[in-house]
Amino acid sequence: MCGRCSQRANRNSDIAGTTHTLLVTFHQTCKDVKKQRLLCPVCLHWDPRPEDGAGPGVGYCAKKDLITRIRCECNVFEEATPMKVEAKNRSIYGMIPGEGEEEEE
Repeated sequence: MCGRCSQRANRNSDIAGTTHTLLVTFHQTCKDVKKQRLLCPVCLHWDPRPEDGAGPGVGYCAKKDLITRIRCECNVFEEATPMKVEAKNRSIYGMIPGEGEEEEE
């Protein structure tokens, strides 16, 4: 790579992080977003609701029954493990006939 090309590449990489990211306004519980864990995206009760057009970082908390920004502290946070998600879906939608049964030949 020539000198001019490397300068151009460095210049573009400097601004890439600021021009290609979505603006997200976090909840006031997030004092230092880079060091704190964002709880809502991994919470069992979080629904990002993209159909509402609320924008990035905003979603619905089913436990609190409100639309909120992504939080870093929450008293109702529950990690969304695959087993918990499956149990929640089963409680909402019920059992699907044949689910859990393996077909024998």
